[in-house]
Amino acid sequence: MTVKVAMCPPHGHDVAAMPADDVNDDDDVGIAAGGDAAGQQQQLADAMRGLGLTTTTTTTTSKSKNTTHEHAEKPVNSCTQRVPSTSRRTPSTSSEDDDDEEDAEDEEEEQHQQQEEQQHSWLPIADLTSVANASDRYSDIIQLLSRQKTSRTSLDLGSSNWAMADGYDLSAYNQINGVWPLGHPLPLPDWDSAVEPAKDVLIFENVWQYEELNGIVETALQRMLEETHYNTVNLFVDFYRSFKRTRRSDLRSFFQFYDVPINRRHHMCVSLAFEIIARLVQMFPQLGNYLYVVSCEEQVGDCNDYVLMDEEYGMKTADAGVEKEHVMVAMRFAIGERRGVMILDPGYHVGRAVTVMNDQSYPHTGWFNQSMEPHLQRDYCYSFSQQSDKFVEWKEREIRGDEASFKTSLIYIVQEYMTAVDVTVRRNLVYNFRSLLSRDAKGRVYAGLYFPLVSNVQEAHLTLFYDGPNEQRVKAKLMFSVFKVAKGKQLPDYVLQHLVKLAPQMNMSQLELTELCKSLCEVVSDQNFIGQVLAINDDINVMSMEN
Repeated sequence: MTVKVAMCPPHGHDVAAMPADDVNDDDDVGIAAGGDAAGQQQQLADAMRGLGLTTTTTTTTSKSKNTTHEHAEKPVNSCTQRVPSTSRRTPSTSSEDDDDEEDAEDEEEEQHQQQEEQQHSWLPIADLTSVANASDRYSDIIQLLSRQKTSRTSLDLGSSNWAMADGYDLSAYNQINGVWPLGHPLPLPDWDSAVEPAKDVLIFENVWQYEELNGIVETALQRMLEETHYNTVNLFVDFYRSFKRTRRSDLRSFFQFYDVPINRRHHMCVSLAFEIIARLVQMFPQLGNYLYVVSCEEQVGDCNDYVLMDEEYGMKTADAGVEKEHVMVAMRFAIGERRGVMILDPGYHVGRAVTVMNDQSYPHTGWFNQSMEPHLQRDYCYSFSQQSDKFVEWKEREIRGDEASFKTSLIYIVQEYMTAVDVTVRRNLVYNFRSLLSRDAKGRVYAGLYFPLVSNVQEAHLTLFYDGPNEQRVKAKLMFSVFKVAKGKQLPDYVLQHLVKLAPQMNMSQLELTELCKSLCEVVSDQNFIGQVLAINDDINVMSMEN
């Protein structure tokens, strides 16, 4: 087999996803038949709330048939049922013709005004992130989902806490601990039962139905990219502090029994996958039957050998030597008789809901540009493996000047990945590169910090980067030692100048960012700890070298 080149973090999150210059240094509420109106209305409300869309409606109350109408504005969910704009007929109480005519004119004018108010009362407040006729759009999707015949009738989606205040219900994502063989550097990965397929296949009657859902998913994904960081820094600090509290000297034994924390503040690829699933299921609870976490082996040297290894021995054995260093989200679907899978990859800042069709015809995404830097263009393409439809090949093309290089990773889509926390997050804890990154909605990394772990802690350094004036990228390489200051003393002015400009682009206060850098300085200065982390990382690289 071809030797696998160890690179990103796991392998590409922190390095490959960095900017090149930085690395180089119907009815409005008519849902599905059989559902009661209140339940259908609530589903639509959940969908709108999931995208953060609200509206203001004007409600009209009548004290009696002839009394003055009172109008009051109050915010409600944007899925509020549209008020019918029909005139209300009021019997005349006057016996004089002239008075009748005047009253009729006044009443007609008042009714006309009411009609105009009612016709506009359902329109959303101006919101650049909203979509026109949103209630109609989401009503169609809810009808589609309600018509699906799911094989998982026992799954109570309503009772699953996909996301909580600062964490996730791991049982909702079917997460378990893997078997850890003696002498193996990582637990063995595990997947859902091979007998049952990974979740259900979502059936679309035509392409435009799929496009509707794909657009909604992509909007939610892009919003999440803006609202979250990619962060392998804070989990590393937590890992270090937990180890020091035990007063142990052997990191390897601690690493094996460490209960890996997952929260909604410090995201790497696994929690980002959990987060986007949670947000989409909040919008459309039925999607819990279709969305699932999938594993990815990055930079596979020989895809044919890898697939043959899976067919002959499986990937649950120590001999397989797989890392499964990255995870994504998948949803299998069919448009008529055509089969495909939707792939979401927020861990690599991909701002697209990627469509992979078996026949590679529309709406197959194909090649697209992921990032464009002055000296590097990076393009991605996802397609079913020619060796086995159990895998999707993720191709990466890097163009530097006139030269292009290619890398291929394999996404295992046939089964739900059940050890994303125990294997993938744990593997990331001892990777030799850390980063904290801000992304925009399209996945452009525009600000952050990153650093390698080096065996000589005296050489430990940190790189800060952010958007400067005139669309210029500012980058500063600092030795970690500059953050070793006595209590009450200030950092050097040249360091503070960078922190002042970086902090708002990271959505952090200057104090918060400064304290984080000081904590990192403490961690990377611990020679014993860093040495043991690098030793475990080396063992994992040796284990996976054949892949």
